[in-house]
Amino acid sequence: MSKNNKRPLVAIVGRPNVGKSSLFNRMFGDRRAIVEPTAGVTRDRLVLPVELPEFELSFDLMDTGGIGIVDRADLAESVEYQVLTGITASDLVIFLVDAREGLTLLDEQVAQYLRRSNAEVIMVANKCETRAASIASMEFTALGFGEPQRISAQEGQGLGDLYERLTTILPKASDTVSEDRMSIAVLGRRNTGKSSFVNALLREDRVIVSDLAGTTRDAVDIDIEWEGHDLTLVDTAGVHRKGKINSAVEYFSLTRSDQAIRRADLALLFLDLTQPVARMDQELARTIVDRHKPTVVVGTKSDLVPDMTIQDFRDMVEHKLPHLKGAPIIMISNLTRKGLNRVLRESLEVYEEGSIQVGTGELNRVVKACFEGLRFRGRGEKPKVMYATQLGSNPPSFLLFVNRKRLFEKEVLRAVTRDLRKRLKLVKSPLRIVLRERERSASKKA
Repeated sequence: MSKNNKRPLVAIVGRPNVGKSSLFNRMFGDRRAIVEPTAGVTRDRLVLPVELPEFELSFDLMDTGGIGIVDRADLAESVEYQVLTGITASDLVIFLVDAREGLTLLDEQVAQYLRRSNAEVIMVANKCETRAASIASMEFTALGFGEPQRISAQEGQGLGDLYERLTTILPKASDTVSEDRMSIAVLGRRNTGKSSFVNALLREDRVIVSDLAGTTRDAVDIDIEWEGHDLTLVDTAGVHRKGKINSAVEYFSLTRSDQAIRRADLALLFLDLTQPVARMDQELARTIVDRHKPTVVVGTKSDLVPDMTIQDFRDMVEHKLPHLKGAPIIMISNLTRKGLNRVLRESLEVYEEGSIQVGTGELNRVVKACFEGLRFRGRGEKPKVMYATQLGSNPPSFLLFVNRKRLFEKEVLRAVTRDLRKRLKLVKSPLRIVLRERERSASKKA
């Protein structure tokens, strides 16, 4: 069914609050979409891979905003645009309805959208925990999509039957192609232009943009191809002071942002050039450093500060964010598209640098030279490394077998890291060191 043997895309569509995000989480196997009993929590399209080896299924699943929503941010039109665009891009649509509430005018509105799209549709009745709800679900056959599959996303009932139905429509997992993609987390405070950056790159309104701060709530994965490279941009919710978290939705949005940092290969830290660097910018930068993620610092809205030079921006970053020393610094304008391609170009260069593989022999020679060149204060026992080996790449991670872990204080680790980066010519990529104390014999311990 899918073209060119690529992974098929399955979209979950329906009116607000029928359980789309609950079904999304159940099928994905983790709480990734925000679930909250407020209509309109999901606004952007959220796409993640689903693997069901027992059914020989491998596909991408899309969670969408509710059609017919009107919320305080007045984003109804944008949400419906996201839904309709998602339907157009999908190979299969799961039309989700609420068996408990029965057929509504909004359900009929969704059905009209689907009929006009000519999409392949499976109707699924959610919340069928009781016999009465299962019987009531039959009224949805009037919408013209056949008898609905009966499930309970919350309880996990009926999912096996739904997956069996999918096997009759989607290609087998062995017939699809999985692509290794570089994941880039787009991070920053609220209203710094993260979603506008994504839309400008794609030349379409892929994520909702509004002057109202906090429009993006989920961490939204967007696959793109840029100059022959397969990339995934993760547009995250804007970070703000914890004391200003006034709802469960905002709490989960912040949690998703931190998860995006953890699973990304690289982070783009967005700073608004029209505003001074704030404490939240510093805390976010520290989180990125603590997660050992390579970073590109992006200054947005350069068209609004024509007198600011790249050197001015560099001086500001080095003064306010010294822990990101060495990270590439770029000024962009989403409006004029200035600097957009350079952001991705620098990201790929940083990622390539972090892919370094160091042979064990060479690594141990470099580590030995490093410790011979360093001078440690004090007259007691000095930090020593007996053996080193590489654990992985991006970031380059090295395991050091040492004499005493307690001797490697923060100051020592910083000096060792700085010297190793210099010797391994890691200019832009961070470096991660893991310490393990050498096991000593019982006699030496005594």
